[in-house]
Amino acid sequence: MMLRIARSRDGGEISHYDLYKIESKKGMTVLDALFQIQDRMDPSLSFRYSCRGAVCGSCAMLINGEPRLACRTQLESVGGGGLNLRSFPALESSPRGWNPDSEILVEPLPNLPILKDLVVDMSTFYNALESMHLWADPVEGGSPGLQTPEERSRIDRLVNCILCAICFGSCPVNAENGDYVGPAALAKAWRFHEDSRTVNPQRYTESATSQNGAPLCDLVMNCVKACPKGVAPGGAIRKIKEL
Repeated sequence: MMLRIARSRDGGEISHYDLYKIESKKGMTVLDALFQIQDRMDPSLSFRYSCRGAVCGSCAMLINGEPRLACRTQLESVGGGGLNLRSFPALESSPRGWNPDSEILVEPLPNLPILKDLVVDMSTFYNALESMHLWADPVEGGSPGLQTPEERSRIDRLVNCILCAICFGSCPVNAENGDYVGPAALAKAWRFHEDSRTVNPQRYTESATSQNGAPLCDLVMNCVKACPKGVAPGGAIRKIKEL
C-alpha cells in the first residue's frame, strides 16, 4: 500500500509530496498508516491526533480529495467521490504523478492555514465560535437545568459536534470568503437557540444572522455530507435563514 503525503518545509503552503510504502493490515486506518510512517520511516512527518476514536476531531484531513477523520477511515475502504461533495478548487487539485488506483493521497484540511505538513491552524475556526459567544452563561443561584426527553430530542443531533472543522474544510463559501463563520458555528448557535434551558435564545440567532453568518451560506450541503458525526449543519442553517 502506497501513501502520497503533502509536505511543507516552512508552513504556509504545500511544498512537495512524499511517497511512502507501508505494510498494511486488515482494519488498518489512515491514522495507523501515518503512525507507521512516522515511527519507521520519517519522524519529521507532522500530523495532529488525540483520542484515536472519532471523538476529539483532531485528525481531520483531506484523504483522496475528501475531508475525513483519519482515525475512522480504513485503508481498504478509501476511494474517491464517496461523499459526493460539490467540488471547489481545493478538492479538485491533485499532485502530478498521483495514481489513485494504487496510492492514497493525504493532504491537510482545506480552508485553514497550513502550519506544517498535515497540521493546520485552527484559530480562524475557533475564533468564529468565540466571537459568537457560543456557550451558556451560568445563572447565579439558578436551579439545575432539567429537560424532558422530548426537549432533549430537539438538540440531540446538534450536540454531537466534535469541532473537527471538517464542515469548515468542505465548504465552498469558506474557501471563497475568509470572513464566513462557517457551518459548525451556525449549527452550534441553533443548538443553543433550540435548547429549552436557554434563557435568551434570541442572542444566538442574532449572532448567527450577522453579515458574516447565515446570510452568506449558499446551502450547498457539503457540510451535511461530510460531517462524521451526523450533525447536519445545513439543516440548522436553513432554519436560521428562515427566521
